[in-house]
Amino acid sequence: MAKTKFESVNAESVKDLLQLMTAYQRSNVLFTFVELEIAETLNDKSLSSAAIAEIKKIDKLAMERFLNAAVIIGLLKRKNKLFSNTAMTENFLIGEKEFYLGGQINRHRKRSSKVWAKLTKNLKDWQYGGDGKTNPDKSDQGAKAMAEQHNLALLHGFALAEAFDFSEYKKILDLGGGTGASSIALCQSFPNLQSIIFELPENVEIAEKFIADNNLTDRVQTVSGDFKRDALPKDFDAVLLANFMSVAAAADNIKLLKKIYKQLPESGVCILSGWIIDDSHLAPQISVLFCLEDICWNAPDVERDEKIYTEWLKETGFTKIKCETYLEPTKMLYGFKE
Repeated sequence: MAKTKFESVNAESVKDLLQLMTAYQRSNVLFTFVELEIAETLNDKSLSSAAIAEIKKIDKLAMERFLNAAVIIGLLKRKNKLFSNTAMTENFLIGEKEFYLGGQINRHRKRSSKVWAKLTKNLKDWQYGGDGKTNPDKSDQGAKAMAEQHNLALLHGFALAEAFDFSEYKKILDLGGGTGASSIALCQSFPNLQSIIFELPENVEIAEKFIADNNLTDRVQTVSGDFKRDALPKDFDAVLLANFMSVAAAADNIKLLKKIYKQLPESGVCILSGWIIDDSHLAPQISVLFCLEDICWNAPDVERDEKIYTEWLKETGFTKIKCETYLEPTKMLYGFKE
């Protein structure tokens, strides 16, 4: 018997396509969940949808449907018509918690989702190696933006401390160290480690505040400068470039690596960290997608693969090069000076 029209198509594929089509709806549930501060409302308690609706001054039926949506995407749990936070929400979406990521989520909502809505135009307009003049550096790298990203960077710093043994090193140069999150995490994890954060002048002040708040002013110092024009600080035996080289011009990056190699002592290490993509260019999924983020912001390049970074390190003299994932999807790629 010949197949019917329905039998000739894969019904599972229809479901998969609908899941892709509605992915933005899940994101917007997350965005609104953070904006309404639902996690804080349910901190250490369980409430009915009617109770939450009363607190938030929202229609009871609308709130019930919204909370159910939050359940199915993993933000809430429901038992006997009472809603409570999941472990993920407790850890990352309550403002008073150390690793609160609501600022990062709000930043993504306000900044990234708008340009993604114009992805077709951005793809057509983008040119490799462009001048990047429409890339809003201040909104991406300014003090406010960095503060919003601090807790996520802090998480990465502690994960890096578990993945790489810094106990043999005395002082790390944290190039483009932002708020100092990586340096703070590493110095808290390794009591004998010191750090120098090399950042643009306009970003140093906020880094110094975070450093002072963590009582690390005696071990973490800041130096203002621009790696393209200024000499690097001296007397370091390890270098961290976290999310630093992903969209800068290749020539600038290679020149920087040469400067680093020259100043490192024997056995010094250079660590590149970020959403580095596999040589297949198909994974990790988030890293591949964020290449399109670079294009949306008209960056002159997109995130590179392991092979390119490895070649750069080899070209500038580094050996024993390895690449490891340490906080999915973030990778570190490092090499040593012999």
